[in-house]
Amino acid sequence: MANTNTDLPHNLMGFVSDPVSEQIVLDVIKDMAMAYSEVAQGKVADALDFLKNNRTPKAFIVDVSDSELPLSDIAKIKEHSAPNMNIIVVGSRNEVGLFRDLMALGVSDYLVKPLGTALLKQSLEEALKGKRLVAEKTGKMIYIVSSVGGAGATTTTVNVGWLLANRHFKRTLIMDIDFLYGTTNLMLDIKAENAYLDILESPDKIDDYFVETILKKYDQRLYYLGGLVDLIRGVHVDLDAFDALITMIKRQFNYVLVDAQRNISETNRAAMNKADSFIILIEMSFTSAQNTVRLIDFLNVTQNGKKVILVANKVGFSRSGALSEESFERVIDRKIDYIMPLDEQIALAAANIGQPLALSNCSMTDTLGSITEDILGKKDYQHIEESIIKKNQTRADKAKDIFISLLKKAGSFIKT
Repeated sequence: MANTNTDLPHNLMGFVSDPVSEQIVLDVIKDMAMAYSEVAQGKVADALDFLKNNRTPKAFIVDVSDSELPLSDIAKIKEHSAPNMNIIVVGSRNEVGLFRDLMALGVSDYLVKPLGTALLKQSLEEALKGKRLVAEKTGKMIYIVSSVGGAGATTTTVNVGWLLANRHFKRTLIMDIDFLYGTTNLMLDIKAENAYLDILESPDKIDDYFVETILKKYDQRLYYLGGLVDLIRGVHVDLDAFDALITMIKRQFNYVLVDAQRNISETNRAAMNKADSFIILIEMSFTSAQNTVRLIDFLNVTQNGKKVILVANKVGFSRSGALSEESFERVIDRKIDYIMPLDEQIALAAANIGQPLALSNCSMTDTLGSITEDILGKKDYQHIEESIIKKNQTRADKAKDIFISLLKKAGSFIKT
């Protein structure tokens, strides 16, 4: 049965390379009465195109029979899917080594063609129940906070979230935990509602279906979760409910970006404990430096060495008493990771119309792009790659020197 509602994820989507396999998958879909399920003839490239333009299905069948590098192709499939997608790989190679390598990548099963309806049905049932998962797959959560008010945590959260979703095809959630004065929704032109707060006060409501109903969709891969409490009523967050909510959404999204308050409330502590890394937005002032030192010390003690990225925002913005980069780094006793210039006109215009400024080519976009790649791990990979290249070049230079030395000795020997 085709899925005509693009807001709902497929239960199953499959791409196989031959009509016989396609018919077998169709037969299993009918036999299991799986609604919102489809199969089509296609290769890995078609599977990737689907994942880039559609919600991640619960189960995904991909055929690697024609793939020269099946492990690399499956790694790409995983990069473009939510962590909780169950992948069943179909192929023509009956090799134990390939099976083990695929399982190590986190696929649910590997089936060798020709497919059989009974085995495929069993594989699908076990995958959807989670029986074949080696370990629970979760996305990464990034906790973003300003050292002083107005340093740009919300702007960074929204724009890095947009870049992750639209430039890197990651299913991304922006989660605002400032229940009193959060403004993330305004930058996305989304109305903040209180269903989010209701769930935080009621642990019994935490399930996949209810979480789906409170998510607000910005575009195909970018979602928002937030709400503003009545200032008189306030909000009592049940920490067990909050913990369960984060655990659930980390299974559904590749990246969860938390726009946080500066205070260290119990809710913020709970979010910090679930976070994989942190971004601190700073300004070049003594106040910001003092708060940054305290924040870093706090994270070093409570978060067991998790990665902390420092971003200096509004650099170049004229303000009396501003510190230089070198002076600021001496005060905090560490390097600033990124310097982001202020393009005030573009930033204000983007905020006023509820659109990410990353859509423009302003001076801030390059820095935001670099921060995004750092979150993805591409910066670390680049450093490793550059290090390997440098080592190989050094070895090549040494070999060349030895070779030239030997030639000179040989020439000297010939002359004598």
